[in-house]
Amino acid sequence: MSKEFKTDISNVTVFRDGARITRSGSMKLEPGEQTLLVSGITQDAHEDSFRVKGKGKAILKGIDVKKEYVKQEDNSEIEKLTKEIEKLEKKKEQVTDDLNFQRARQDRLIAISKQFASEFGKWYAAGEAKIDNLTNMDETTVKLLTDTKKRIRELTEEIKDLDDQLQVLHSKISDIRSLSRVRVFHEVKILVDVKETTKLFLEVSYQLNTAGWNPTYDIDIGEEKANVKRIALVRNSSREDWNDIELTVSTASARPVSAVKPKPYYIDTFKAEISDFFAGPGGRGGGVGYGGLATEADDDYMDSEEEEMMIDEKKEAFEPPTTMAERRADVRESLSGTVMYEVPGEISISSDDETHPVTLTEEDFESRRLHFWNAYAMTEVVAQDEITNSDAVLLPGKVKVYAQGDFLGETTLDMKSPREKFRLGTRVAYDVKAEKKLLDKETEKAGFTRGKNKRQYKYKIEIKSFANKPIDIKIVDRIPHSDSEKISIEAPPPSIPYKKFELGVIEWEIQVEPEKEKTIEYEYSVEWEKDIRIRPPLP
Repeated sequence: MSKEFKTDISNVTVFRDGARITRSGSMKLEPGEQTLLVSGITQDAHEDSFRVKGKGKAILKGIDVKKEYVKQEDNSEIEKLTKEIEKLEKKKEQVTDDLNFQRARQDRLIAISKQFASEFGKWYAAGEAKIDNLTNMDETTVKLLTDTKKRIRELTEEIKDLDDQLQVLHSKISDIRSLSRVRVFHEVKILVDVKETTKLFLEVSYQLNTAGWNPTYDIDIGEEKANVKRIALVRNSSREDWNDIELTVSTASARPVSAVKPKPYYIDTFKAEISDFFAGPGGRGGGVGYGGLATEADDDYMDSEEEEMMIDEKKEAFEPPTTMAERRADVRESLSGTVMYEVPGEISISSDDETHPVTLTEEDFESRRLHFWNAYAMTEVVAQDEITNSDAVLLPGKVKVYAQGDFLGETTLDMKSPREKFRLGTRVAYDVKAEKKLLDKETEKAGFTRGKNKRQYKYKIEIKSFANKPIDIKIVDRIPHSDSEKISIEAPPPSIPYKKFELGVIEWEIQVEPEKEKTIEYEYSVEWEKDIRIRPPLP
């Protein structure tokens, strides 16, 4: 005996590239073996992923998953087209009435014109009419007839256009009816042995890959902290609407992960290939020792099966959180490092091609304001914030960056490990000014007597702070660098020791007190043989 068992989607766990759907329902059953049918499940469900569990005084004896084919007409589209047809036919009736009126008017004008022409001779002979009356009558009649004929042509064209539109709509309806869609669903047959009258609760779960989510972030940079809001852009293309469900967002992937065994890396001396005639049984150039051919070890490797590590997650009981201004997800982490965000309350996500934003968490990260200036390439100092990630992984995604509520721009974020530092929010720093000045430039005359040229430069970098607290700034500049033996460069230590000096690029990391100024002076000299030309030219 088969019974239809009604279920609704009650819980969805969304992975990055898939989802696990749980349907639940209940029914009162009498003792005996019974077959329960759960139908209407999307065709996107993986047949080997169906699982059933329940509660009640019954024994689950087995399940069977099959496809069902249902022929459906798109009644909504037919209804829409029918309404358009009715609207056009009503308009056609109005245009036809107007056309008939204009044709009758044309006939009356012609009749009046003929009668006037036949009677005018009598009136003129009796002195009751003048020639001007005939002229005026002719002009008026011609004008009225011209306007009427023009209107008749317009109405005729309009009726023709309406007929064409009606024909197209009727053709569309015929096409829909002749090409009725056959929709495919999954049907689950559940065999249970009911021991006594009971109310049976069942949960049917399955997985699909036509749903998933992408992370995005809103990061608001403040003083010594950054507010990070994690948002999941959930997509549902499963052909099933998720109405009033409990949603869990998981960082796991629905795809299997494989552990690839090592493969020997064989190399050998090159052996010339003589001819296919001398090839061994293994094919072209067969035989032991030829580099790149399959070996016995390779065959063993190819025959071995890859071990798959599947992520198995079990959902814990949901505890409703306290009322908050904005819904936040409860976060828990599995032993494998997978993070699951349980969205409180119920949520609805329709099946469409759109992404639906769901706020997961909002927390404050440690942040440190840094300033940066490239002395040879930038006119203004920029500020960046070095943010320290929390104990959870930040997945790759788009980021909207704000500075104390003011929108700065959008960027992308690659994966950040727990407690990893990263920088965001590059912007002009209006509280710091920097300037590079050339103090001295000298060409030594004595160098010509030795057959060499020598040029010396002396620079000064000024950093002025208008901030109300100390600032950290990284300054970079460069001096010439050459690998040529005919060019030598000397640079004595600058007034403030550099943090790094490599290939002519100098880096300083200094701190400037509030409303103070710091100066860096440095110099260098370039000496080269007289008969060579330097490219690019020195400043």
